[in-house]
Amino acid sequence: MIDWQPSSLAELIDIKHGFAFKGQHFVDYQTNDVLVTPGNFAIGGGFKSDKLKYYDGPVPDEYVLQPGDLIVTMTDLSKQADTLGYSAIVPKDGPRLLHNQRIGLVTSKDKAISLDFLGWLMRTPAYRNCVVGSATGSTVKHTSPTRIKEFEFLLPPENEQNSISATLNALDHKIELNRRMNETLEAQARALFRDWFVDFGPVKAKMAGDTPYLAPDLWSLFPDRLGDAGVPEGWKFSPLTEHFEIIGGGTPKTSIADYWNGPIPWFSVVDTPSACDVFVFRTEKTITQEGIENSSARIVRAGTTIISARGTVGNRAIAAQDLTFNQSCYALQGLSGASDEFVYLAAGHMVDRLKSMAHGSVFSTITRKTFEGLSLAQPNEALHEAFRTIVSPLFSKIRANVAESHTLAQTRDLLLPKLMSGEIRVGEVSSKKLSAA
Repeated sequence: MIDWQPSSLAELIDIKHGFAFKGQHFVDYQTNDVLVTPGNFAIGGGFKSDKLKYYDGPVPDEYVLQPGDLIVTMTDLSKQADTLGYSAIVPKDGPRLLHNQRIGLVTSKDKAISLDFLGWLMRTPAYRNCVVGSATGSTVKHTSPTRIKEFEFLLPPENEQNSISATLNALDHKIELNRRMNETLEAQARALFRDWFVDFGPVKAKMAGDTPYLAPDLWSLFPDRLGDAGVPEGWKFSPLTEHFEIIGGGTPKTSIADYWNGPIPWFSVVDTPSACDVFVFRTEKTITQEGIENSSARIVRAGTTIISARGTVGNRAIAAQDLTFNQSCYALQGLSGASDEFVYLAAGHMVDRLKSMAHGSVFSTITRKTFEGLSLAQPNEALHEAFRTIVSPLFSKIRANVAESHTLAQTRDLLLPKLMSGEIRVGEVSSKKLSAA
């Protein structure tokens, strides 16, 4: 690596602080402007679009971010400073993003230095150790442009910078494609659920004499009129507790080490996947069989819906494997023919209704009475089975995409420090090297 030159970020970049947008203009309804916050940075770096903070007020033009801009987070609220100092590239699609305070905008002093390369450099463990090691604050961790720019490293030639970036970008692009596909698949399933079980689309179409828009065998499953209760004839409104069984969670004593770090995944709200990824494969904490036997925690099978009920309320996931969960969550399993997919979508519909009833404010808790107080039209088992047959392949594809994305992310994270240190050169990244990484 004789052509790699010792360098420092101070020689290559400037970092501009963001603007202190006024809190009076922060809103909980969707607007065209989104404030970038530390919550938009993924652990390990990269941009997250699943937690958007909307803004409805005046915007200085110089604090509007552009697609392709490189940004860095300079504050972190978590105990482990999970995202402090990590970088992200502003995505091409989506709402207008605003350069908020505590977010740094990175600009290159040298046009020959690729922002893409710098972005990946600012995701390496060596860089992160430098930033976290010099951070200030105990509860809230802070860094600064000066501290970030202290990082020193070996800079490869421009052509190799581009090759490294292209290799890592390819992995990230595939992960993003999977995320977008999952978004579409989940939206399709949600739309079908709403049409059949909330809006009663096929029944109303029959009543109006419209042309059938489902296959004949499906079309015949729907009645041709609404009953007195306003639901399809032969159906009934039932509380959600008649649609699915509600199972409470538990937490083994944290003071007993033998109960923790075992083979059993233990779900808490921090393990919630992004909305479109649906499935949870692994959890931050695990417990032992002894922990199960000495607490109220229960193991539920793969396919069970988990919903957070206290604190951060309404987050959902489907268990990708058998797991257990804490007392701030419920597990939901279908009754009377309701499939796992129906339960997941019905729980989401319930959350949407609760948000609507709360007039936009965040509801604070879900209890068993909440489930008893909300009703949903209950179809017969034949329709449940027809629905499962259609949506199950959609959810299976989502699950496969999430599993593939986990593998791609793991490969990317293993390759990143090796490529950035020169331990592996781009020309050596064959399938053999990937598998050995």
